[in-house]
Amino acid sequence: MVNRVIGVFLSALVVGCTGSREMLQIPPAPTSRLSALSLSSFPHVKTQIDALLADSLFPPSNVGIRIVSLTRGEHLYSLNDNMLFNPASNEKLLTTATALMNLGTSYGFSTAVFADTLRHRVILKGYGDPLTSTADLDSLARRVAPYLSWTAPWRVAVDVSFFDDLSWGAGWNWDEEPAAYGMFISPVTLNNNTINVRVLPSPKAGTPPLIRIDPPTSYVTLENTATTVVDSPTVPLEISRKWRERSNTITVAGQIRLGGRARTEQLSLWKPELYAGSVFAERLQACGIPVAGTVTVDTVTSAMIETERYVHGIDTVLTFLNKVSDNLSAECVLKTIAAEKLGIPGSAVAGITRVHAYLSECGVDTNRISVADGSGLSRYNLTSAATIVHLLERVYRDNQSFPLLYHALPIAGVDGTIGSRMKGTPAAGNLRAKTGSLSAVSALSGYVQTLDGEMLAFSILMQNYPGATRPYRMVQDAIGVYLAGLKRADFQ
Repeated sequence: MVNRVIGVFLSALVVGCTGSREMLQIPPAPTSRLSALSLSSFPHVKTQIDALLADSLFPPSNVGIRIVSLTRGEHLYSLNDNMLFNPASNEKLLTTATALMNLGTSYGFSTAVFADTLRHRVILKGYGDPLTSTADLDSLARRVAPYLSWTAPWRVAVDVSFFDDLSWGAGWNWDEEPAAYGMFISPVTLNNNTINVRVLPSPKAGTPPLIRIDPPTSYVTLENTATTVVDSPTVPLEISRKWRERSNTITVAGQIRLGGRARTEQLSLWKPELYAGSVFAERLQACGIPVAGTVTVDTVTSAMIETERYVHGIDTVLTFLNKVSDNLSAECVLKTIAAEKLGIPGSAVAGITRVHAYLSECGVDTNRISVADGSGLSRYNLTSAATIVHLLERVYRDNQSFPLLYHALPIAGVDGTIGSRMKGTPAAGNLRAKTGSLSAVSALSGYVQTLDGEMLAFSILMQNYPGATRPYRMVQDAIGVYLAGLKRADFQ
């Protein structure tokens, strides 16, 4: 029922953008039992949004909504807006806004190389840059090589002193590993602290499939017990890592069909700082620099010379963080805030104190929410739609922070995590919002402009539902499309 109602509603809105005003009317729909709890000074707005909250979804699941006009400073609609929800990745909005206020819009996240020529040591030091790639390490190695003597081997180390040694967030589930989104946190990073494993069928049945890892590195080992079969596989192909053993042994088991498609998995790696250091050492060797021994952890001293530094600007980091909903970026940003403002090593706990301080400035009672991490992966996070909208309002009033946050958010029907949503509607290319997704949790919060150009801020939080998330996202999309199609004349 809910799919039919929302689908018809979206179709009516799309047609209504170019047709007569009568075509914007919502078709008959059951009135939600939540309509008695929702608040709005505008009857049309209340009626239309209430009609989208079908009884088949709410209850038994919970929903919290707050919508305001930033242009006019008016409350448009609210429902359970002070109720606490797990915000999932909407938590990244708190981290992003706090970073802009504490680090500024010109801050750079960096990875540097230091050389100790007397002891023939090279140290790769990370300052929380979450976007370091294989290409970046290639570039650093090529730029560092001319400074290094070829007469004796060098030892490579990594300096992780910028962050504390807690590599996971509070309240992260033990079984997130080895999924890429449950990566380990470190100030020295590489490829989101993950590795890509590609499995291709062997050209001969009965033999193990072929395995390609990207980047190629000796830091991981392979254990391949899989088989290429002629018929459809009876044992599913499984690509994993021996995570229970805290091992970086990649395992491939099961069956893959002869002539079938390749399979790729992105896996987190244990001790990712040593992974980055190992790949850097291998890149130095490719440049002709002799390297001896295994990569270790060490600390840069004042006697060492900084030879090169690679920097990603805060705009690039925050855009990737929000468009892709990248957990590592959010956690690195949170700890960087702590390191820069409260001292090294940066910790999540210290970073959260800065989040609390900023939220207090936004008028939020931080005793009534719970901030446990920077990414929203934690099950300990609790916030409300009112809190998120207060934050969005505060950023909107900040002429320096707002342009960066606004352009960092995914755009409906265009890019990021809502690139495939609300296509062909008034919200496409208009609505910019952060998604949030965990098991039984879905959220969408951000900004949208009405047909009159009025800027609105909204937050929609949903949780405690069984089964698929799609029906709940459809409700979020229908509300977003409705708001994008509004005119002031429709408010009464």
